[in-house]
Amino acid sequence: MAFPTTVQLKQGMEKDETSSQKHKLGTRGVTSDGRVFYYAENSGTAIDHGGYLVDGIAAVGAHDMDLAATATSAGATSFTSGTSLTVTKDQYKDGYVYFNDGPGQGETYKVKSNTAVSSATGLSITIDDEDGVATALTTSSLFGLMYSPYKDIKIIDGDGTMTTGVIGVTCMPVTADYFCWIQTSGPASVRLGAQVGIVGDGIAVSQASGESGEAERTDYSDESDLTNIGVAMGIPAVDSDNQWCMLNIRA
Repeated sequence: MAFPTTVQLKQGMEKDETSSQKHKLGTRGVTSDGRVFYYAENSGTAIDHGGYLVDGIAAVGAHDMDLAATATSAGATSFTSGTSLTVTKDQYKDGYVYFNDGPGQGETYKVKSNTAVSSATGLSITIDDEDGVATALTTSSLFGLMYSPYKDIKIIDGDGTMTTGVIGVTCMPVTADYFCWIQTSGPASVRLGAQVGIVGDGIAVSQASGESGEAERTDYSDESDLTNIGVAMGIPAVDSDNQWCMLNIRA
């Protein structure tokens, strides 16, 4: 069954949240004015209003690379792991498997489903590519499992350890464990820290203590490792207020 690459959202639908999943995580949505959103799942912590910068769940260190595959023919839509793992059923659904070494190196596949294993080999991963794996796998094929960046989103910790880097901006308060849309491109209201921007200033994730989930005017003297996530379009905001910006996180 084919799925649309983009969902057309009526104005206001970007502020809908549901307890049950309605789309695949990472589904792209667009409103008639060209604003872009991606479908996400909130973590177990509620987010109290819109405009917060968010990131996703951290990778599992024991799963992120160098897992051995078993011999699998090209064209197969599933393969198994020869490495002993503990994984719950569909833990990586809507996420990714990528090959970091050996036959298949550099190839990435969307995970459709996975079985459960407990301290055992034999994890079976079904991919969402109708044509299956492009390269025949061997026991030298090493892979990693990655969550969808839109799984278990949370307010980003700018001055701590980011888990995925900024992936979007909340559109409204989000209930714990609910599904929602986050904005990535177009005109948006973004929460600002103490270094507010004036019209035309680039904005980036704030790395100031106490400003989790907030943006600030880009100052490359102390944020040379961060890229702009947008440009200020409105008049300067005050600390912890929201500023009118043009987002450019993901088109």
